[in-house]
Amino acid sequence: MALKKTEFYYPRISNFKSDSSLIKIYLDSIENYGELTKIADKIACDVKEPLLRFGNEKTDFNLIIYKECSESNDIVDFSGRNVISIENETIIINDEIEKPFDSLKSVLENHILNPKKVFDYSTDIEKALIMYYQNSSYSSKDIKKQLIQIVTEFNNLNTKHSDSLPLKIKLNEYPYIRIEKPPFPTN
Repeated sequence: MALKKTEFYYPRISNFKSDSSLIKIYLDSIENYGELTKIADKIACDVKEPLLRFGNEKTDFNLIIYKECSESNDIVDFSGRNVISIENETIIINDEIEKPFDSLKSVLENHILNPKKVFDYSTDIEKALIMYYQNSSYSSKDIKKQLIQIVTEFNNLNTKHSDSLPLKIKLNEYPYIRIEKPPFPTN
């Protein structure tokens, strides 16, 4: 008899009560990041929400991913400090700080909870967002490995806080764009 797998739902389980707008994408059924963003974009353009499903031997993960339709002309401006970006093996914080992916645990705690009220991290649990980008040829196997690391660290953090924290991840089709600060004028 097979053991029943544990299931997790993100951002929160309450987001799944009315799932008629959720369209499932099985991570194991796609090849790479380029295919994932194309499928998610088509779902978003159909005014639905992409639900990414992935897992391991013991656990299934259900993640509603944020994605705007590429055909819309919406301009979305996320506040820099409420967003961290994950690109390749790097975490980018508030446009200036780069940390290796293996520092994910401390970055997530600071980003979501910001216990010391550090300026570079999110101001509000509800506004904390992770922008996720990889090269279009980045394999689904590697995406899955990273996402499992993200949700595992998040689950460890969430367990300490009565399972009340949301995990919000947005797929980007383009790499992180640094905004250069203009030099100060000299007298």
